[in-house]
Formats: sequence, C-alpha cells, structure tokens
Amino acid sequence: MFASFVRRGKAVLVKKVRQKVPILLHRTLIRKKFVLLALIVLMAGCASVDPAPFNQFASSLQPLRAGIDAEAKLAAEASRQALIQKVNNGEVSPADLQLQFDSDNPFASTYGFVETRPNFIKLKRFRRGLASLNEAMVAYAQTLVILAGGSQNGDSLPTTAQFDQMARDLNANTGNAASALGLRLDPDEQAFLSAGAIQLFKAYIDNKRYSALANALSKVQPRVEEFSDAAQQAVRLLASLVTTEYNSKVLSLAVASPPDAAPILALNDSTQVTLATLESLYNNYAALPAAHNDLIAVASKKSTGLTGIITLGTEAKRLQGLVEELSNSNEAAASRN
Repeated sequence: MFASFVRRGKAVLVKKVRQKVPILLHRTLIRKKFVLLALIVLMAGCASVDPAPFNQFASSLQPLRAGIDAEAKLAAEASRQALIQKVNNGEVSPADLQLQFDSDNPFASTYGFVETRPNFIKLKRFRRGLASLNEAMVAYAQTLVILAGGSQNGDSLPTTAQFDQMARDLNANTGNAASALGLRLDPDEQAFLSAGAIQLFKAYIDNKRYSALANALSKVQPRVEEFSDAAQQAVRLLASLVTTEYNSKVLSLAVASPPDAAPILALNDSTQVTLATLESLYNNYAALPAAHNDLIAVASKKSTGLTGIITLGTEAKRLQGLVEELSNSNEAAASRN
C-alpha cells in the first residue's frame, strides 16, 4: 500500500514538472527575445554615422575663404583710393578721418562717420565679418567630420573637455562675425553653439548615439540660417559698391580724348568677373542651410538625396574657378597700369 502511495506521488510530481517545463521555456524565450530586442535598439542607436556627407560639407566650405579674401580686399582698396581722392579734391575734410575711441574699451576704435562714409570702412568691416564667419564655419565643419568618424583618427572622438574648448573658440569667432555683419543676437544666447547644443554634442561623445548628434545639429540649424542670411546681405552690399565704383570709373573713360575702347573693355571684363564671383559667394552662403539640414537627415538615418550638399559642392567648385579667373584678371590689370 505504501509503495502504491509513493508511485502515485511520483506520478503527480512528474505531471506537475511536465506542466511547468513548457511555461518555464516560454518565459525563458520571452526574456531572450526581450534582451535581443533591447540589443537591437541599442545597436541601432549607437550605429556609426556615414562620414562621407560630413567630409563633402567640410570640403565645400574651403573656397569661401579665398573668395571673400580676394573680392572684399579689392573692393575695400578701391573705395579707400576713392576716399583719398575726395580728400584731395576738398570733398571730405581730413578732420573727418580721425578715429574715435571707446572709454569703456581701450582696444576699440571707429570712424565717427562710419554709417554714412566712407564705404571702404563698411567694406573692411564686412570683410572682417565674413572672414570670421568663414573660419568659424570651416572649423565647425571639421569638428563635425571628427564627430562623424571621418577624420584620420577614425572613430576616435575628442574628449568633452576638448569639445568645450572647440565650442568656446567657435562661439568667439562667430561672435566677432555677428558684430561685424550687424547681426543682432540674443545676449543670453551663445553666438553659434547654444548651451543646449553643446550638451547634446557632449552626450553624443559620451555614448555615440546618433540621435544625440541629430538633435545637436537641429539645435544649430537656426543659427546657420541666421548667419547665412547676414552673409548674403553683406555680399549684396559688396555687389552694389562694385557697380557704384564701375559707374564712377567708366564715366571718365567714356569722355576721354582721344576715344579709347581698351580701358573700358578691360573695366567691363574685371567688373563682370567680380560680380560673377560675388554671385557665386552669395549662392554658396544661400546653400549652407539646406546642406546643413542634409547632415541632420544623415545623422537621423533618414533617406536623403543630399541635394543641399551637392548644390553647395557645385557652387564651391564654381567659386574656386572664378577666384582664379579674378586673380588673373587683376594681375593683367596691374600690368597694364
């Protein structure tokens, strides 16, 4: 009887174990699936960003340096010579050329009549502003290349301390650019990289989640648009000053005696090349926001044709060719003189 009781007990135990095994296996499978799903999500968040578009963006900004240096320097020098001529003719008093200083800033100096004359002071200011902006944008683009893993060091990212220094330098340059270009920024905001954007970039450095990079770039996008607009306005002013300079020169050439077509044609050629260079500069600055927006799409893993980056690259190549043509034109003009 006792043996029979034991046998029935074993049978019941075996039955219960057999009933629980499928449940335990099912729970184990669920846990494994959950862990696998979590790993997939984590890997997706940490997947590397395609560095190629970031490299394209950075290389397309390089010609801006040469473009604005070549053009604005010539325009400023021409306007300076025009001012000297006005002083010689008695149209402007030498006393008006005296600098004014700021008692609160011992390093600052301005012309008292900067808003009305002379143009070369405005040109110098815009040239300085555009040069600072170009340097800042090139540095920013190169930083993005590093963050995207496209530098010579591959996936090696800067430390957060190194990025803090990059951000300070970048904000200092763009702050100078904003001041020179007349761009009014919120005094509580950084010039280019806000505190929020810096924190998002540093979060990306810490965990390499591309979503943090995409969010950081989105924070910077409005600033890129603001500086793009300011740069375009500055280039339009440069173009208007070129046409003003042309009109003042061509008048005397047109009434010269005996008539001589050569200097007029030479002036026409150099003016057309200059305006074409300025137009290309304008188009480069206009293409910046769309190109930067493409980088946001890349970091967000969104499908994009990179039309903004392609347009910026096309304009950059055109600008490079025009800068060389402008340089040759200026050398030819200098040799004639």
